[in-house]
Amino acid sequence: MRILAMATALSLCCTTVLAATVGKPSVTPVQAELMADMHARLLKVGSTVYARVTADWQGTNCVLRNGATLEGHVIAVVPHTKTAKGSEVDLAFTGAQCGGLKMEAFNLQLAALAAPPQNQDLGIMSDHLPMLLTGGGQPGLYLMSSMRASAYVNIDLETQIYEFPVIPNMPMGYVSRIRGLKLNVGSGPDDSSVLTSADRDISLEKHTLLLLIPTQGTFPNAAEGAGAALHANSSDGSTASDTVLVPPPPPVDDIDLCAPPECSTALAAGDANDVGNASSTIATSQLGYASRPHREMVSFDHDEALAYLGPRELLVAFNPHKLMARHELGRSGKTVRMIHAAVVDTQTHQITHMVDWELPDNRQYIWPLTEGRVLVHVGSELRIYGTGLKILNRLSLDGPLAFVRVTPDANFIAIGIIHERHTPELHAQLSENLNADPEEDVNILVLNRNFETIAKSTTRSGMMAPTLLNEGQAKVQALSSIRYRITLRTWANQTKVVSQFNSSCTPEISSIAPDLIFLVSCDKETEGRGYRVLRTDGKVVLKGDSSLSELGDAAEGITDHRAFVVKTVQTVISATPGAAFRAEDLTSEELRVYRATDGKRLFGVHVGSPSSSRDGYALSPDGAQLAVLTRDQITLYSVPQN
Repeated sequence: MRILAMATALSLCCTTVLAATVGKPSVTPVQAELMADMHARLLKVGSTVYARVTADWQGTNCVLRNGATLEGHVIAVVPHTKTAKGSEVDLAFTGAQCGGLKMEAFNLQLAALAAPPQNQDLGIMSDHLPMLLTGGGQPGLYLMSSMRASAYVNIDLETQIYEFPVIPNMPMGYVSRIRGLKLNVGSGPDDSSVLTSADRDISLEKHTLLLLIPTQGTFPNAAEGAGAALHANSSDGSTASDTVLVPPPPPVDDIDLCAPPECSTALAAGDANDVGNASSTIATSQLGYASRPHREMVSFDHDEALAYLGPRELLVAFNPHKLMARHELGRSGKTVRMIHAAVVDTQTHQITHMVDWELPDNRQYIWPLTEGRVLVHVGSELRIYGTGLKILNRLSLDGPLAFVRVTPDANFIAIGIIHERHTPELHAQLSENLNADPEEDVNILVLNRNFETIAKSTTRSGMMAPTLLNEGQAKVQALSSIRYRITLRTWANQTKVVSQFNSSCTPEISSIAPDLIFLVSCDKETEGRGYRVLRTDGKVVLKGDSSLSELGDAAEGITDHRAFVVKTVQTVISATPGAAFRAEDLTSEELRVYRATDGKRLFGVHVGSPSSSRDGYALSPDGAQLAVLTRDQITLYSVPQN
């Protein structure tokens, strides 16, 4: 997805020069990008450098798919010092994932480089979901609601290349937009390519674009590769045949415009009062729940969750943190934690049903749906439960679950399933080299209300999970290091700009019922977080700004009564993004219920000893009751009906 103009130009022009210079038949180079920063001062002879293939490539003895790993080694290195002003790095690429998970011997020469993009559109941070194709191949002619399970289409989102003009007469060893760097192809030991800099240390950023020439076997003719590249796709992930309408950008920072009576501003923390509002409480100790206030974390967890199965049925699910046997849970992995779930009658406080679930991860595992249903991750499958924990539907997973996203009206569900690109040994090597988990393939399934698969696509684990609204998918697009844009792509394949704003941290968006966008961003001056609730036309329904004593915000809505609740947690420590905290550092939380039409506050409570879970609250389907989990009890509040 990050193939840029220079990559395409290099692939088309460099091959022509190769034919004239080397005297071999013209071939298509391998397009790739660095997977991590590379600094000469930190390298040693024998250090490993990894690159990721960014366009499918096929030869007679090697097939490289988009996302495959290339392995290079430092043959020689001279860092810049006070006594040695020049710097040199000799690189030889000797391994590749040729169609499998293992790294195989495959020699390539580095032939050209281009810097990653600077001061321009940094691209889409979340992938498009697939649109239905008609028999004539024209996308977007039917709404997604017209799809049938027998008519789904496969669309690979990873194999798209941007179309840009060819740069003529480009020589071997061409370097674009990297100051002072020179490249001599194949002039070093073991046919390595030599990078030199006369007055500074060689430093290449992550995502630096590479063109590499295979040195063995028979390879595709460059004309084939060039012809394929000329049939390019647009930079936002849609095909050239898409009919997309993009209106002019909205006014600058329009998320700060909150004009009553259609919008309201959330008051500062501490204004809510729960005196006399609590209708009843449920001691969590009788359910087997015990909090762990000393556990350190950097974000809210998903160990506890509340969800309503009906006006009187409250599902309480939590990790009891007990010793347990670990089992193989199919292709999803082994048991990581156990979840104990109980259905409680909110009037009688009687437990009506109980069940235990095993999970292979620590991610979210419950997603409320409409009509008293919930979607639950259990072992190696997804299940839809109804009243009385009756299983209504189930879907087997053929790999670990990456994400689940649901439209507010629950008509569509998108799920991501991780498929490993590497062997366990290579995965461990990449993790150590990159100081992070390597990128993996993610297969996306789009399900309809009947849990039938209606569309498929492929993305990668580094992309944001999609945010689904009733009429389409919302995406975050990075315009610069602090500038972002939210766009909405409808199921009819029309695109419009929703909002444009600044944020000093990576923004987060999610959808909440009845059909709203919940945006969390950061203010550069105050370093605090802020949230906005937006309509799909970009109008602000509610705005709230947090101080450094407030750790985070979350929101949830209900469809039928057109209301939503926002949770804000207060802490005794400085709550800068990414800072570690403990549950005992959380002093209180406020939950406020708002009317979706104009953001008017209907109800608010302020409670102490909050849970560290992001999902420890729920609004009943009729909007009449709010359940809040603290570290020792569940409190039920009667919400005034307006």
